[in-house]
Amino acid sequence: MSTATPAAGPGTWTLVVADRIHPLAGPPGEALVLLDDRVAAVGDPRELRERFRPDRTVELDGVLVPGFNDAHAHPSMTAENLLHVDCSPEVATDEDVLVRLLREEAAAIDQGQWVVGSRYDHTKTTGGRVVDREFLDRAVPDRPVLLTHVAAHWGVLNSAGLAAAGLADASTDPPGGVLGRNAAGELNGVVYEQALFDVSYPSLARGRTVVPPSTPAARLRGLARAQQVFHAAGITSMVDALCGPDDVALLSEAARTGQLTLRVAMLVAFPHYDRIAALGLRSGFGDERLRLLGVKAFVDGACAGGNCLVDEPFEGTDDHGMQTMDDADLRDLVERVAGDGVVLAVHANGDRAIRKLLDAHERARASGAPPRRHRIEHCSLVDADIVGRIRALGLVVVPFGSYARFHGDKLVGYYGRDRLERMFAHRTLLDAGIPVAGSSDYPCGPYEPLAAITSCAERRALDGTAIGPSQRISVREAFGLYTTGAAYAAGEERLKGTLAPGMLADFVELGRDPFQVPPDEVVDIPVRSTWVGGRPVHTAQ
Repeated sequence: MSTATPAAGPGTWTLVVADRIHPLAGPPGEALVLLDDRVAAVGDPRELRERFRPDRTVELDGVLVPGFNDAHAHPSMTAENLLHVDCSPEVATDEDVLVRLLREEAAAIDQGQWVVGSRYDHTKTTGGRVVDREFLDRAVPDRPVLLTHVAAHWGVLNSAGLAAAGLADASTDPPGGVLGRNAAGELNGVVYEQALFDVSYPSLARGRTVVPPSTPAARLRGLARAQQVFHAAGITSMVDALCGPDDVALLSEAARTGQLTLRVAMLVAFPHYDRIAALGLRSGFGDERLRLLGVKAFVDGACAGGNCLVDEPFEGTDDHGMQTMDDADLRDLVERVAGDGVVLAVHANGDRAIRKLLDAHERARASGAPPRRHRIEHCSLVDADIVGRIRALGLVVVPFGSYARFHGDKLVGYYGRDRLERMFAHRTLLDAGIPVAGSSDYPCGPYEPLAAITSCAERRALDGTAIGPSQRISVREAFGLYTTGAAYAAGEERLKGTLAPGMLADFVELGRDPFQVPPDEVVDIPVRSTWVGGRPVHTAQ
């Protein structure tokens, strides 16, 4: 709830008064002074009013903290997903509901269109059993269906979908991908990594995707919905961690027309690097609303999908996971992008995958690549050797924030309890002095930063199972992941992360003080309002 007089205009001084303000750069206060979209001062309301003679006053009832910054998410992908079927476990609560959702979508769209569902979690919706083409054929027999797993690294096609993709029992696995098969060697409908990307990920497909993307106008509508959801969770900035040309066009059009209320830094998918290099673009091109951060690539599969590349096989198996880019291509990519001085952000979950990436960085550094804030996306499973090499290279790591809480129920089965003590190793990484940023990887994990903060501080799955408790960090440290840490990871620490003078006026009004409640209650703190550049982009009803 707020009161304000009069409306803001250029050169406007605004006094924002709240119950408490945590600038994360100095002692708490009760007031902020803003000059247009920047913070000018933090302190006592009476002193600031006398000192600055503000043009307007905004009175808020809650506790203010810097805006949350998600260092790795997928707003462009979310814009597309929101135009289709939400099959997340919160919605598709069981097998029958999943079937109903798919059938309802089939009945609502035109004949011949694809039924596309996302965020399916087999551990929560179908009792740990992965659905196959026969299941989807029974649900929707007369049109193509794609159901994408919550980890976004594999999906399932029905028979019509396989046919539309030109896939048959005689088909061979694409480079960097796998076609799932049953005991008889027949396609079971599951498509992994590149096999999925060719079907529905324009940013990574080797040609046109089989599933047609939505129109630009529809995607703008989806982006508007996505931003509303993110702002309602207190998010003011995001890294879009997988942008193809269509995604760049979407975000650029939203920015041009004033529809981009998030601040977005883009990681462009590596197959499109030639275009960036030909134009001479470098990290930082753009402005405070939309800018190029760097290039995104992959070494392995998904942590929560159970196919990342690990030194020790997954529990009870001889499976070491998937490598999605071979060693030679990885070396060439790192040497080229890092050598050009462009930030390279590489998805590497498993310890074996991380070692391969570090090998490539060490080779590039020895060849004279200039130091930059290159990133390891996820960096899920580490050990002392990996941590020392990361520190020596000056890399930034971007682990999952909420996975212990949200995906913990399946992680024990994949990795065992001992390995969980070095997974999402926030405590170890911070203690080593390595820059760490917070990320959701949404839609692969929950987007709410407050849930991630509880996850990092509690290290418990939703069912109460301890998930590597030695990696717990404090609530204040977890806040740092989503403020100062995320800003540093994007090269924006002089603009974002605190409410110090000169910083962007991006902040969140919370219903309770997060530093005065137990860690398990942070997740339930209401977000009352969210502000970007001193303007409200969300107000709770």
